Amino acid sequence: MTRRSALISGASIAGPALAYWLADAGWDVTVVERAERLRTSGYPVDVRGTAVEVVRRMGLHQQIASRAYRHVPVRLLTPSGRRLCTLDFGNLLNSTEAGDVEITRGALSEVLFAATSDRVTYVFGDSIESLTETDRGVDVTFRHRPPQTVDVVVGADGIHSNVRRLTFGDESRFIRHLGPYAAIWDLPNDMFSPGTGFMYSHAGRTAMVERPADGSPARAFLAFVHPTPGAVDRHDTDAILATVRGAFAEDRWRTAEVLDTLAGAEDLYFDTVSQVRMDRWSSGRVALIGDAAYAPAFLSGQGTSIAIAGAYVLASELVAGDRPEAAFAAYERRLRAYVEKNQNLALRTDSSVISRTPGQLLRRNAKLATVPWLQRLGLAHVLQTPLRTAATDLTLAEHDLRIGSTSEV
Repeated sequence: MTRRSALISGASIAGPALAYWLADAGWDVTVVERAERLRTSGYPVDVRGTAVEVVRRMGLHQQIASRAYRHVPVRLLTPSGRRLCTLDFGNLLNSTEAGDVEITRGALSEVLFAATSDRVTYVFGDSIESLTETDRGVDVTFRHRPPQTVDVVVGADGIHSNVRRLTFGDESRFIRHLGPYAAIWDLPNDMFSPGTGFMYSHAGRTAMVERPADGSPARAFLAFVHPTPGAVDRHDTDAILATVRGAFAEDRWRTAEVLDTLAGAEDLYFDTVSQVRMDRWSSGRVALIGDAAYAPAFLSGQGTSIAIAGAYVLASELVAGDRPEAAFAAYERRLRAYVEKNQNLALRTDSSVISRTPGQLLRRNAKLATVPWLQRLGLAHVLQTPLRTAATDLTLAEHDLRIGSTSEV
């Protein structure tokens, strides 16, 4: 019997998660990644809600939890630079009782790669050039490697997905900018002491710095509202620096000092805070998962969880039937309401990260100032209700995959 085959574009989170389940079911799986090597750096992400059950079924929850990101106390500063309170972000939105884990994107990628590398073919430093459907499957050409024909192709290649562009057209048709930009990069070790964190905001912008207690580099996180989101070339460091400097020019805190390090950063992440909204996530034998199909926006905190859950549902439907088109349709039916509920989290105007008006900032600071008291009283869970409701709004099916010998209870 011929083994079914899948080509997955993207080796971050959703791609290896999908590869895990398909390979375990006996599929021949190839993952192609544009980067030259696995990305092992990155900002913290969350595994919560239904995604926790998925990684338990993978047998990876304990391993992921052992590499959890440890937040340091973060001083919330007023616009004048005065300390308002100290926040413990590690226990603010996640529930350890429910198995939620916050972990850096790079660490999670390493866990997923290690769990799949012995049975999945990974190709780094290459990308898909064309996709042509035939009666036999999908004929694929690459920038470097020889052509390949596979049963299905899945784009797990992020918000600027190459597979989505080749299959559905220009990204401008699907990306919905929410207004802010986000910039993240590592800072020199001598700028901030280990175990310190700061969150400094004005209306329309926030600068946050956190340095882990273990002495690893401090990371800067800046978010700001821009009048024309999408207008800044995310590959042009000079344009990025000029834009960010302009946005934070009137700050009284150490933002200017932080920005002086941006030009020399090797790991800069800069992009719009945006969602991907599509009427359908598949066409023929080609489908999309994760941010490529339904990015909920960086500030939602749910991108990683819905990517893991989406990869699991898609794998389950592909393995359950022999018609990819029917499997893709079932995947969309099961996932869409869950995805939209999580996307809607990012549309709220009471964000804890960035407040757009002075009045919203005043209300946000007042709300955050109550958090330490709620945590002492054991009432912090009241702040988690909207997120918890959205994160658990996906019911797994009886026919969904399980790894019999490695699943955790």
